[in-house]
Amino acid sequence: MTKPFHKSPPVGQEISCVMYRVKREFLLDNSQLEKVLLGALEKEKFSVLDVSSYNFSPQGFSFIALLAESHLAVHTYPEYGSLYFNMYSCRGPKDSEPVFNYVIKELCPEKIFFLNKGKVPADAAVLRWIAQETNYQ
Repeated sequence: MTKPFHKSPPVGQEISCVMYRVKREFLLDNSQLEKVLLGALEKEKFSVLDVSSYNFSPQGFSFIALLAESHLAVHTYPEYGSLYFNMYSCRGPKDSEPVFNYVIKELCPEKIFFLNKGKVPADAAVLRWIAQETNYQ
């Protein structure tokens, strides 16, 4: 007997945002941040196919998890106390939300700036705004 193909909904859920004034230890210890991200995906039973990450010098970190259901990508800006979060899931409606909620519970950002498709401000402008807003040290 052949298993039926999984039928994905025609449109998935995407969450894109900049979190700022997150707990500093997650911006300075990339392995700790990666552990949180993978823990969130595991808890919500996402199928992680591959993970790639890169540590920038002197600071900064990029992470991407390729999922059977799509992806999770994060890039940190330690000098601004912030990180960019992007997740897309075609598994079902609102499937990205539990992962997002797990991450914000761990990172405790003071503010989250959501980015809308077609209305994404330039990264430099967002970072200047964050720096002015937070006066992060």
